[in-house]
Amino acid sequence: MTGFIRSLGFVVLLALVTACGNSVTPLRETKIVDGLSITLDTPDRAKMNTAVDFVVLLTDAQGNPVNDANVYLDLDMPEMPMGVTRPVALPDGPGRYWTRTAYTMEGWWEITVVVERAETTYRATFRRDVLQ
Repeated sequence: MTGFIRSLGFVVLLALVTACGNSVTPLRETKIVDGLSITLDTPDRAKMNTAVDFVVLLTDAQGNPVNDANVYLDLDMPEMPMGVTRPVALPDGPGRYWTRTAYTMEGWWEITVVVERAETTYRATFRRDVLQ
């Protein structure tokens, strides 16, 4: 029984060390489009075929959170056109929208954040490098 508990403890410790070692540094970038501040948070140097969280933060020209928008992302790889992936970002707090998807190839990707608000559409494009 003691051997089993030690083995179980080792497995738990290994899982914790592995989880801490795989933390990703967030990459935050902001663009202003017609007075709307669009910030994209993603992991820096994400890996392909791994779930990636995308967080979009929206504020108006006065710095107030924008809560009344429809937000989605257009993910495209210009050097290797494969069609666009288009995840919808859901509201996740004041001025915060969240979605999750995966990159399917390594290389440079363009993420266009599309914000539809009232009768206006805003677009901000960000580039990310994805590892294998």
